[in-house]
Amino acid sequence: MIRALIIFFLLFSMMIGCAIEKPKDPGVAEADRPASVQAIAMEKAYLVLNALKEKNMEEISGSVHPQKGVLFSPFGMVDKKRSQVLMPAQVKELFQVKNQKQLEWGKEPRKGEPIRLTPEAYFNQYVYDAEYSETELVTYDDTYQNTNDIQNMKDTFPNSHFVEFFVPGSEEFEEMDWKSLKLVFSEHDQELYLVGIVHDQWMP
Repeated sequence: MIRALIIFFLLFSMMIGCAIEKPKDPGVAEADRPASVQAIAMEKAYLVLNALKEKNMEEISGSVHPQKGVLFSPFGMVDKKRSQVLMPAQVKELFQVKNQKQLEWGKEPRKGEPIRLTPEAYFNQYVYDAEYSETELVTYDDTYQNTNDIQNMKDTFPNSHFVEFFVPGSEEFEEMDWKSLKLVFSEHDQELYLVGIVHDQWMP
């Protein structure tokens, strides 16, 4: 009988102890958890996008990879041999008058003709050529819509992540006048830096 009472009180004490134990504060646990790569990439992508909208090249230059620079591609099928790769200092001075000479940025996928434009003309036609900051169609490491051209993002930017801002087409053109802008990031010294600005659109 005494043994049974001792066992009962021991079990009762254990139950009480469990009941009064304070649960972990989920808010504190969440605050201590490091941000995911996706969250960091998305945050940086929006910062770069807003700077592109304002043509704030000084701010963008601070996000450019210090060793790899940033590659500009007019289409989703990236041609590394013809694309321009600019280092942070070059990006910072991109719109200065002395730099407004024509450069080759790639080639037309169908005709094969070189795309030769000044930096500002290229920017207006193949970088911020739609209201990307207003779209809600934003994807991470994926494209919102399959295009009619080959995509080689993973081959061009290995071990990187990209955020795509997709602007759908209009009914007037049967939605074929869609545009997208992909901002590509790669890690360096435990930070994500911009390594690619890839524009894309429907090709006839």
